[in-house]
Amino acid sequence: MRPIYAAEAAGELAARTFGAIARRQILALGFGASRIRDWKRVGRLHPTRYRGVYAWGRPDLPEKGGLAAGLLYAGRGSALDGLSALWWQGLLEHRPERINIASPRRASSCADLRILHPLRIERHVHEDLPVVDLARSLLVASAELEHNSLRLVLARADYDKDIPFSLRSLQEAIRRGPEGSRALRAAMAAHLPQLARCTSPLEIDFVLLCEANGITIPQPNVRKGRFVPDMTWEEARLIVELDGRDAHTSEAQRATDASRQKWLESLGYTVIRFSWGEVHFREAWVAGRVRALLAR
Repeated sequence: MRPIYAAEAAGELAARTFGAIARRQILALGFGASRIRDWKRVGRLHPTRYRGVYAWGRPDLPEKGGLAAGLLYAGRGSALDGLSALWWQGLLEHRPERINIASPRRASSCADLRILHPLRIERHVHEDLPVVDLARSLLVASAELEHNSLRLVLARADYDKDIPFSLRSLQEAIRRGPEGSRALRAAMAAHLPQLARCTSPLEIDFVLLCEANGITIPQPNVRKGRFVPDMTWEEARLIVELDGRDAHTSEAQRATDASRQKWLESLGYTVIRFSWGEVHFREAWVAGRVRALLAR
């Protein structure tokens, strides 16, 4: 194959995996080791941190390309696993430091890759990359997530209609007691769907405060006309607004808050505000005030 057409063929293959390409893929196209050396010399191929995997055309890969490179290293049939699978599906905010991958091959962990070798891998594609099934990823992640973090992931999975999930299927998956099932079973027993509607850590902390103090769980972020209050108890006509550490401090912000509160009060709601410090350091006082207003 002429060099220009060879480069086009390899480039098209790399484009399918977002700039990453494995040595075995190049060899499968019919090119030899000498062609790989030539492409490395002229800057078409750039080594990655994973042996036998290259970046095509430029040394840096986009985020999706970096994950694809890890999957190529792990071998055919691999998928994102554990925390990485949860994060890629939007169930965790922060990318894990290490990329967790389930592989049916003999690949070993290296660099920032943690390669796991389950007996069976059930996977599906999410945002162009393969991920293991939710039960598997939760079981693996349970060793690294606290109880309430697991509950948050469950709530988000239950809320997200694009993720194949049901509590019944999850219960079946842990029925025989695989590793991690105890923590996952405890999180399922304390399932709190309202966590999925929280849009900030402060909102999550407030919902958990209500739960810990035996207060009816509010509905987070339910739209009222042009506004979306943080917390609402519809039957009690009570709204709680939460002020983060750096929010609602300028004169303009306070004026906006006052206008918003006046409009909500015109609909018959009682509106109260709590700051980040009050939620975290005056829990009993916050709970008492909410409880008193709900009891009216």
